[in-house]
This record gives sequence, structure tokens and C-alpha cells, in this order.
Amino acid sequence: MTKSSKTEPKQSLLKNKSFIVETIYIIIIIIITILIFLDFIDTGFFLGSLRFSHWMGIIGALFIMFFAPLFYFMKRRFPKRYNILMNIHIFGFTTSFLFVSIHFAGQLSRPLQFYPDLGAGLALYIIVVVLVGTGYLFRYHPFKSKSGKISPHFNRALHVSLISGLYIVIIVHVVLNFLM
Repeated sequence: MTKSSKTEPKQSLLKNKSFIVETIYIIIIIIITILIFLDFIDTGFFLGSLRFSHWMGIIGALFIMFFAPLFYFMKRRFPKRYNILMNIHIFGFTTSFLFVSIHFAGQLSRPLQFYPDLGAGLALYIIVVVLVGTGYLFRYHPFKSKSGKISPHFNRALHVSLISGLYIVIIVHVVLNFLM
């Protein structure tokens, strides 16, 4: 008898530890963001010259700005370390999403007399949310189409192209809020 040419079925997402951890982490980030927005968690205290929430936003943005091109370079330079780099990419960017969410929710929870201009900050947050969402969907494919096939190319192209938009908006955000 010959072996069947069928490929092995893909491992269930519920058995994928990375998927479970990432999903729980994103749910925790959403809960923390809501608690900050509703003022159950205070992030408005100062550390030096800036609020704690600002420091979180700066740290999150810096990781994204420096690790994105580093990841692009290193995954080509060290293909044998791709799995390690991908785990750093996934959990590093999700942690950056946590930090940016802390910053954004901290800004939204400020009193009306100190309410910020949301222009570039809102655009940044939307881009980061879409980046995390497309990355999550691209990595785990939790939803199937009616035909059972998913073409990840559009999702990947959107995910990668958003990084350039993120850089532009971060620069505009910094110039508008710190240098002017």
C-alpha cells in the first residue's frame, strides 16, 4: 500500500499555546485599557517631567520604531532563528500595544479642562490596533472563509504597509506635541 497524498490536518488553535497566550494577553490589554479609561487605574501621575501614561506611549512607540526594521533585517540574515525572532516580534509588539493603550486610555481619561487634541494620537492608536489585529489574523488564521480557504496575501500586505504609515504619524505626533 502507498501512503495517501493527503496532508496532515492543521493543529487545532486550542492546542496552540502561542495562540492561547496571545489571545489571553490581548483580552487582558483590553480590560486594562477600559479600567484606565474609566479611572479605576490611575496613570496620570508624573514621573519626572511627563505623566506615567506618556512614558508608556514613548516606550511602546520606540520598540515599534526600532524593532520593526531590525526584525525585517534579522529574519533574512538569521533564517534559522526565525521562530525566536517571530516570538519576540509577536509578544514584543503586543506589549508595545499594551503600552500604547495605557497612553491612549490615560489621555482619554483626563478631565475636560486638560483634554488633549486627539488628531495624530487617535490616528496612531487606530494604526496600532489594525497592526495588532492583522498580525493576529495573519499568524493564527482563527476564521475561515465559506470556501474554507484564506488568502493571507492581502492581510500580510496591509500589515506590512501600515508600518510606513505608523512611522509618518509617529513623527507628526512627536513634532506637534513636543517640538512645537
